[in-house]
Amino acid sequence: MEYELCEDNADLLNSVTVLFLNNQDSAGKNNELINLMSEYIKNLIVAVSYSEAKEKAEGKDIDILITDFNLADSESTEFPVYIRRHNPSCSIIIYTDKNDPDHLLEAINLKVDKYLIKPCSFKDFMNVIISFAEYAFTLKSLYSAHIESTTHLDTESYDTISQSIDELRSVISKMASQHCMESLPIIHTVKGVIEKLKYLLKNSY
Repeated sequence: MEYELCEDNADLLNSVTVLFLNNQDSAGKNNELINLMSEYIKNLIVAVSYSEAKEKAEGKDIDILITDFNLADSESTEFPVYIRRHNPSCSIIIYTDKNDPDHLLEAINLKVDKYLIKPCSFKDFMNVIISFAEYAFTLKSLYSAHIESTTHLDTESYDTISQSIDELRSVISKMASQHCMESLPIIHTVKGVIEKLKYLLKNSY
């Protein structure tokens, strides 16, 4: 299967680390997908168990996590929390055949970034990864810049502004997930501004 990448998107995929938790229940079904992904994603980490995923993720900056989701398996719901605890800016993609209200609600409660229902075309799958790769690249660019701030906020002001930025970022992420080509340039610009504001806010406290 051929998937055409522009040069910018190829560079984005080379800049991120993706962890794919391919648990034993769906290992056979996902092997073809993983093989295709490995052709485009340089830093692709694959694990077949939660313990292996934790071991391989230790000490690494995980930008994107792809994992299945099953309320009957406590580790399934705990692992995204574990990854976020060690990689706060990690984007989490749930890739599952669970398409019921209970699973969707729990995913919302866990603040996952994308809930993909199987089967999903490889093109759509890669488009989602590219959107989060761009988000990760923007964050890294901002955090690598040395920005000094002399303005300091009180706790209440900091919390209010921080919550507002998080809510705005959530709205922009939902807009980006619709893949409206006419809106993407504006969306990406606003995303960059949001992350810069978040970084500046962090350094003002």
